[in-house]
Amino acid sequence: MNTLYNGLGIDIGSSSIKLTCCSKSKLLWSVSRPHNGDVPTTLVELLNEYKVPEKIPAIVTGGEGRKRIKVKDVVLPLAIERAIAQYAHKKEIHGLASLGGEGFFVYRTGKDGTIAETITGDKCASGTGEFFKQQLLRMNMTIEEADSVDPEGEVHSLASRCSVFMKSDCTHKLNKKEATPSEIVLSLSYVMAQKVCEFLKKAKIAEGNVLLLGGVSKNPFVRQYLKKLAPAISFLYVEESPSLEAYGAALLALKEGSPLPATEELFAKNSVKKDPLTPLKEAKRFVRFIEGRRGEIKKGGEYILGIDGGSTTTKIALVDPETKEIVFSHYGRTHGDPIQALKTCLTKLKEHLLQSFPHSSEQEAVSNIRITLASTTGSSREILGVFMETTGVYNEILAHTVGVASFDNKVDTIFEIGGQDAKYVYLNNGVPIDYAMNEACSAGTGSFIEESCSGDLHMHDVE
Repeated sequence: MNTLYNGLGIDIGSSSIKLTCCSKSKLLWSVSRPHNGDVPTTLVELLNEYKVPEKIPAIVTGGEGRKRIKVKDVVLPLAIERAIAQYAHKKEIHGLASLGGEGFFVYRTGKDGTIAETITGDKCASGTGEFFKQQLLRMNMTIEEADSVDPEGEVHSLASRCSVFMKSDCTHKLNKKEATPSEIVLSLSYVMAQKVCEFLKKAKIAEGNVLLLGGVSKNPFVRQYLKKLAPAISFLYVEESPSLEAYGAALLALKEGSPLPATEELFAKNSVKKDPLTPLKEAKRFVRFIEGRRGEIKKGGEYILGIDGGSTTTKIALVDPETKEIVFSHYGRTHGDPIQALKTCLTKLKEHLLQSFPHSSEQEAVSNIRITLASTTGSSREILGVFMETTGVYNEILAHTVGVASFDNKVDTIFEIGGQDAKYVYLNNGVPIDYAMNEACSAGTGSFIEESCSGDLHMHDVE
């Protein structure tokens, strides 16, 4: 291929590799190919097949696999922001919907075109691009055949909460002749569109322009159902949509990319040896425990109230904004009533104020301090935000990130074991890049351990 190459973008996704080449800001070509877990072989094949020359300025983005490639890498949000800058002068972008193989994301963008918030769901495969492809294989259909089915077919209800149930629904309907393969294609497409709309609702995007990206954005029925389910939103699909992340990386490479090495030097050798797991008694000495910053309530002091409305417990922390010290905290049960649980926490705060100012009435004790800001997080953050009449409502991922960074801004991994779910969060320069959580399964969570101890071992909490 004799085309002049100016910038190469490489996107290492969960299921495929995308390459995009740009000349100035013009897209020259783009290709996507499943890597089936073998990133090195697939990438080398693509580079050779498209005769990509050595030394071309390149940037890689995507998942953790990007760090194995010896060219400059950037996180996905930066690549996406660079890509959408190409459309900012044409239309204001209010959000993005990323429809990938392994997961769907919705990005809410600020007025300056930067990503302000990332919304996603659990890591269940139901309603994802890979699940869709798997069902096509079961019906012996290709993506091209799926794109050309009769759009007027019936859309059937599917159990979209779980991939196992959803797969069973598809199989049973086909086996019982309750649905045709074409109707299953439409039904699966409808589920994917529903999933995106749920995330848009969480991101509070009800109107405006939403740019589609990711391989699933090529599905014409998903785009059709998106328009039907959210008519007030203008869904934008452009030539670069299926490989927008790689396109953004290619645009960045035009100015700041590193030279692409020869294919035999492309991948860093993995010299890290995996040691066996350390016994728990020995592992304790590797743990660094950081004491919380505690202080005393001062008369006339100004404080911030942080509220965490969890599924099983509700917590509050009264914080001095100047010293970042916690002057009071309380941890209590939610018992299925987040408002009452918060009232209990506030009652405990009043009791503490009476102890701190013993010669004051309740009203005087409360008026001795000023709470100038309250914010909420946790599963009941929305309703607690309304109760507290505050706009400071934040998801747990962001709250965890900011809280951890206040102690150590070099932390790159967070594990949180909550009552109903467990979370893993990956940070890059203090920004949450990826996370996983067990929304649909309770195994390994606090409530599971508690219920097992209570029901099976007859061990009970002192509360």
